[in-house]
Amino acid sequence: MYHLIIIPIVAAIVTQLVKLIIDAKKNQFSWKDLNSYGGMPSSHTAMVVSMAGSVGYIEGWTSAIFAVAVVFAILVIRDAAGLRYQLGIHAKVINKRMSQIPGDESYIFPHLKERMGHTWLEIVAGAASGLIVTAVYTLIFV
Repeated sequence: MYHLIIIPIVAAIVTQLVKLIIDAKKNQFSWKDLNSYGGMPSSHTAMVVSMAGSVGYIEGWTSAIFAVAVVFAILVIRDAAGLRYQLGIHAKVINKRMSQIPGDESYIFPHLKERMGHTWLEIVAGAASGLIVTAVYTLIFV
């Protein structure tokens, strides 16, 4: 049953690598973003959708553990598109205000990371990525 651990991790890694490639094409590549929040596609979504799909396929689509995986996936996706997305908006506003502080006082406030959450397009792309990785892995190894 290690597949239930391996498949979602592979989905997250593949999706994160896709995100780095997309960033590189936009001339925004940074190794720091290898384990970052936000951006296209959502690796968090890919991981939880992959987990739910793997559990459904291996344990059964009507199993209790599949229901738990789906509820967990909904919770993570809602957090990525809701709370973390709003945190990114707040960070932009705060960073803008901090840049308006005169003189040497602005240095005492750290610059906040603005890329935190996801748009619904990034969520859908992450879900698709998670399902594709799950399907390919399942066809080859399970």
